[in-house]
Amino acid sequence: MNGAIQPSPVPFYTVIIFYLGIMAFIGWYASRKTSSLGDFFVLSGKAGVVVSGIAYFSTQFSMGTFLGTPGTIYGVGYAGMAISVPGAVFCMILPALLIGRKLITLGHKYGFLTMADYLSDRYHSKSMSGVLGVMMLFFLIPMMGAQIIGAGVIVHVFTGLPEWAGVVGMGVIVILYCMAGGMKGAMMTDVIQGSLMIATAVVTFIVSIVMGGGFENINHTLQGMNEAYLTFPGANGYMPWTYFVSNIVLWSFFTMGQPHLFTKFFAMKDHKTMFKAILLGTAGMFFSATLIEWAGVNGIASIQNIEKADQIVPMILQRGLNPFLASIFIAGIVAAGMSTIDGILVTTTGAVTRDIYQKIINKKATDENVMNLSKVVTVLIGIIVICFGVFQPGSIFEINLFAFSGMAIFVVPILFGMYWKKSTVAGAVSSVVVGVIALLVFTLVPSVKELAHGFHALFPATILGSVTMLVVSSMTQAPPQETIERHFAVFEK
Repeated sequence: MNGAIQPSPVPFYTVIIFYLGIMAFIGWYASRKTSSLGDFFVLSGKAGVVVSGIAYFSTQFSMGTFLGTPGTIYGVGYAGMAISVPGAVFCMILPALLIGRKLITLGHKYGFLTMADYLSDRYHSKSMSGVLGVMMLFFLIPMMGAQIIGAGVIVHVFTGLPEWAGVVGMGVIVILYCMAGGMKGAMMTDVIQGSLMIATAVVTFIVSIVMGGGFENINHTLQGMNEAYLTFPGANGYMPWTYFVSNIVLWSFFTMGQPHLFTKFFAMKDHKTMFKAILLGTAGMFFSATLIEWAGVNGIASIQNIEKADQIVPMILQRGLNPFLASIFIAGIVAAGMSTIDGILVTTTGAVTRDIYQKIINKKATDENVMNLSKVVTVLIGIIVICFGVFQPGSIFEINLFAFSGMAIFVVPILFGMYWKKSTVAGAVSSVVVGVIALLVFTLVPSVKELAHGFHALFPATILGSVTMLVVSSMTQAPPQETIERHFAVFEK
């Protein structure tokens, strides 16, 4: 079956407009319930089990999971499923065990709203807010851009319109409901979006099996096309064991460095809520990731010659279902992108308005000033993201991976800050600077990249960042004893 696009715009517009209308209504409703900075950024620490669990996994999963990853797997075969499925099992468990319990306690006790609140308080320095804010603008804008690129792909497949039309449309909707309702709007919509994402994964998987004529026929077809589709390391040797291990660690351990996921712990009601949310979120992540990625493999057997690999999941739904049903489940992929953008957009807005403006530029700014500025900044960042999506500097998966890896460097100051009393602000800032430079060098310079021996560039970058933290902290003055007491004594009672 060839991959020529066969637009069905009327059913698509009908369903998507209805869906986006619901999201807009939720944003409006949330704005009426949002009266403070605590409400805007972390729901005042009152999120329950269902909201916490689904919001975490739906923010973690994105267009990368539902378009970019299946698109990459479409060119690799079964081995490509190792990109995120193993890591999905642990991507909420490890952060919860290592930092979640501490963050809930500290957040409720000291009123932390963002990652910068924690880092600047732990290291007794506002400079941490500035470093994090700049890093978030540099890496999280591309991450949001990857999501709306996915919206462009979907609109193109279902309507034949140019991809920029979907990019602009999705960007405007998300800006509006985040500007209005902040984290309350984001997390309320995440519950609907997360549920839709699971349904989309199930349906896409079933449709891909039917289109391929069943598992036996799919595997027989794949074997005839290229036996490498059925084995490790996959077509073109994509998944050697070093890259396999890298992906497991990347998508589980390093989620701790993502500000939009880190902040979710501050929103949780208590420790009991967190552990129940882990069970719910982990089940949702593992189940949906497995099925949607497997659908990417199945699609190899039934759809060929598509314009770009990122189109494979929309094409499966378009070819295998009637237009209205296909549009309903494609809304689940739109949900995957929106749920990631809204969480990141609110978090990035917080970085600019609270972490840079209120704490560094204008220390006299009131919470009301910050609330008003947050709405303006949300629009400005959203416009930059839309421009990024229109120009599309790379594939969804490549952009997502780059942005995720950049923010992951913050795992070093976070973990050292929580578990080593002698960590200093000089050590923390130096570890981030060295880590990011090392990440870029190991990614972009072929001769240096070889020194990683097949592991992801984030591995050597994190090692170098950790060594820098140890060395610089040992040579510089630790934070005041009062600060150390605030962050450690509460857990020693």
